[in-house]
Order: sequence, then C-alpha cells, then structure tokens
Amino acid sequence: MSYGFEIAFIMVVCIVFVAEFISAKFNGKVPALFLMTVMTLIGYWTILPKDIVAVSGLGAVKNIMMMIILIHMGTLLEIEQLKKEWKTVVTAIAAVAGVAIIFFGLGGPLLGEKLMAITAIAPLAGGGMAGILTSQALTNAGYIELAVWPILLITLQGFIGMPIVAFLLRGEARDIALKIRSGSFKKDEETDETSITEIKAIDKIPEKYKTPSFYFLALAIIGTLNLFVYTNFIKNIPFISLLLDKSITALLIGMILGNLGILDKGVMGKTESNGILDISFYAYIMTFLTGASLATIKSLIVPLLIAFIMASLAIAVFSLLVGKRVGYSSRMSVAVGFNCFLGFPFNYMLTKEAAKAVAGTSEEEKLIFDTLLPTMLISGFVCVTIVSTLMAGALSALVR
Repeated sequence: MSYGFEIAFIMVVCIVFVAEFISAKFNGKVPALFLMTVMTLIGYWTILPKDIVAVSGLGAVKNIMMMIILIHMGTLLEIEQLKKEWKTVVTAIAAVAGVAIIFFGLGGPLLGEKLMAITAIAPLAGGGMAGILTSQALTNAGYIELAVWPILLITLQGFIGMPIVAFLLRGEARDIALKIRSGSFKKDEETDETSITEIKAIDKIPEKYKTPSFYFLALAIIGTLNLFVYTNFIKNIPFISLLLDKSITALLIGMILGNLGILDKGVMGKTESNGILDISFYAYIMTFLTGASLATIKSLIVPLLIAFIMASLAIAVFSLLVGKRVGYSSRMSVAVGFNCFLGFPFNYMLTKEAAKAVAGTSEEEKLIFDTLLPTMLISGFVCVTIVSTLMAGALSALVR
C-alpha cells in the first residue's frame, strides 16, 4: 500500500504522538522511543510502506537536523562546570571505558560476531544520538538488517537502567535523610558567584535581530562549514580520520563556540523548532527499522540479553572501582555509571521520585533533591551527550 505526502506525514506524526501520549500516561516509565519502535516495526510488517518517512518529507529534514542537534549538544558542554564536577566525570568515563573494554575483549566470542560487539559499544555507553550514528554507519556499509541492532539497544536500555538507578537513588536518599535528621549533613560549599558577568560575543547582537531565522542561518552555515572542512581536509588525513568523524567535529565546534560565547548555550531552542526537529529525529530512527524482519528481531533476542548483561556488569564494576576511589558511596558510584542507560529526563525524574519517597518534609525533599541532582545530570550529560557520541563517531570508521 502506498500513500501520498499528506497521509504519510500524518501517519508518521501520529506514531510519534501516540508513543509520547502513552509514555506520558505512565509518567515516563515506558519510554516513548520503545513504544515508537514497537509500533513502527508492527506497521512495517503490516500496513506501513517502507518508504513512508521519505514520502512524508521528514527524511529530508534529517541532514540539517543532525548537524543542528550535534552543534546544540556541544554548546551545552560548559568546561568550568565539568571541572567542578570532576569526580562525577571520571566515574562516568570509567563506566563507559568498562563497556568498551569488555566488548572489545569478550564481545566477539560471546555475541558470535565481532561487528555486533563493536557496534554495541557506543549505544550501550550512551543514548539516542550514539545509536543513530552507529546505525547510519552500518547502513552506509551495507549492513541494512544489522542497522536495527543499535536502535534496539538504545530502545531497551531504559528498562534495565531505570529500576537499577531507582533502587540505588532511594538508598542514597535514605542515607542523606538520616544525616539531615541527625544534624550531621553538610551541604557542599557554594561557589562564589559574585564574579563580574562576562558579556559574550552573541550578546552584542541586538535582541530584535536574533530571530529564529538568524539562529537557523548561523547553524546552517556552521554545519555546512563543518562538513566542508571534514570532507576536504580531516577525512584525507590518515590517522586523524580514524579518530574524528563529522559528528565529532560538529560536537567539538559547538563546544568551542558555546564556551567562547559566539553561540548561545542550548542554541537549538532559539530556533523555536524543537517540535519538528524532535519529530524528524524519531522519523530518522524509523528509517533504520525498515530492514528488520520478524526473523531478524527473533535472532537478536539472545544477543540483546548477552549484551545487556555484559554492559551492566562492566558499568557496575568499573564505576564502583573508580567512584569509591574519588569519594562516592558504593550506591552513588554505580548510579552514576548507569546513567549510560538513562540520561535526561529519566535521571531527573528518578532523582525527584527518590527524594519524594524518603523525605519527611518538603525541606528534606529539597535538600536531598538538590544534593543528588547535579551529580546525576552531569553523569548523564557526560555519558549520553559527550563520550558516547564521540565514541560512535570514532567507532564508525571500524564498520566496513
């Protein structure tokens, strides 16, 4: 069955809406990405044509959307904030390193295929962007059926991470509550924020000119320059081209321009296009599911179980070893590591639920929440936004 542009567009957006609606109904306990993946697969096996995303026109948005999101993610990386939360950063990186080590060492023999082991690392170390970049690399290399593998990993990892982190955070919250009640709880010293407010380069442009089209134009130019520099220069440097992908350079450019004040932090929001970009993001993921037959999904069930067991053990062991060394409790160390499977907003929601569950008063709840949240957000940002994306770009060169 084939559809025209209008019907195809409606059906794609409808799938995204229904997934988000059901997820919201269950307070995010069932991830929208999981629901969208299930509905899309069933649709492809029944009534949805495989080219529905292309016909809807949303596929054309993906190229600029990817660059915008990557540059946007880079602007969120504040060097000073990461320096302040260095304990969280090194613990999160240890968890990611653990995943990489175990999959490089044992992934091939246990999963039965070296390529599956390599392409599992970045998605299991992070989130959606890492999964998409890995799936794109597999698709470009001709592994159409295997392109669903990273998508399934990022789709299902929340079901592993959420109960583990919820349990750990509740234990940590109980400890903080006991310290508050005994009078032994000490808040971290506030940093002195009386420094002179720095005027950034972007602030010198009058607000009346900083329209959504201004930000879109800036991002389009930056994204195009990134692609030009990568294609004509970086890609032709033998060793560097193995380490840097255009996705990595986009992230780094966003980080540099954001920290220099040339771009606003969280610049994507300034385009006032979050809605259509989010929908195109989901639509982009749908394109990697076209080669996934029911037989393919069945064949991946055992590898998925093995991959999650391997990754969970690696995250727990490595984050515990490093987290304890830098001063975190056992529970907090592992909770930081398992942000590989979560990221925002799930880490935010779980922290809020933990604080509310154990607190006796609203003041206690606020203290617990304010104590746990920065660590959880930074660890999620490090795993999902930075390290896994960099890793996905680097490992994409190994997909042949």
